[in-house]
Amino acid sequence: MISLKVDEAYAFDYLSILEVKKQKSSSAIEAWSKCYVYLQTQFDAERWFLIINSEEYKNMIKANELTFDAVDKAKNNEVTAQHVDYCNYQRHSAKQNFQKKFFTSDLSELKIGYEKYIHNNHTDV
Repeated sequence: MISLKVDEAYAFDYLSILEVKKQKSSSAIEAWSKCYVYLQTQFDAERWFLIINSEEYKNMIKANELTFDAVDKAKNNEVTAQHVDYCNYQRHSAKQNFQKKFFTSDLSELKIGYEKYIHNNHTDV
């Protein structure tokens, strides 16, 4: 294993992805648990529970559920690539909202090609 320094929203997005995988398969429980504990040790208890029970974190889980469902549907040509892309934009938007709510730095992740969603006011998760 290696360590990788990422912004907070990226780390919590990863945890929320593992949450979605855990809901779909018990084989993801251990990975989710390890990540949960690793992140938890970096916060005091009060701040941790504020973050993990927040609407912003729940919205990241919802955005990942939508994305996973869209990818599964795309495998059978039930949704368009544009729909999957829009779901991925929703993930990014949820991460931005989370980062803005709980941390002082901006997201380090740079997304390109999402201007069409911003200009059309498609910003809800």
